[in-house]
Amino acid sequence: MKLKLKIWRQKSRKQKGRIKTYIVNNISKDSSFLEMLDILNNDLVIKGEDPVAFDHDCREGICGMCSLYINGRAHGPDKGITTCQLHMRKFNDGDTIYIEPWRAKALPVIKDLVVDRSAFDRIQQSGGYI
Repeated sequence: MKLKLKIWRQKSRKQKGRIKTYIVNNISKDSSFLEMLDILNNDLVIKGEDPVAFDHDCREGICGMCSLYINGRAHGPDKGITTCQLHMRKFNDGDTIYIEPWRAKALPVIKDLVVDRSAFDRIQQSGGYI
């Protein structure tokens, strides 16, 4: 598949961010969403550009690190899954996909799609469940 990605880029907490457009080619419908971002980042590194920063850890739908807004929805078009469980078969060749970080005062953007999740950590450390 060929896709147009409109991704939130922000160099640091103190700088303003903006949407930047990228084109990715030859994306398999069987790839996960995070694998697609890995492919984009590989292309950016080859071109000498800064890769897109995004959170991920387990890539198994357990840790919750990969939280993104995709096309205006938490975790994207599928229901009941995390972003790492989202596969590219939910999209069509030629689609434009908007990818943004979680937007909340308690979760400020650190860089690109990475947010400061320490508020969640404090809740969990005190015995809370999220």
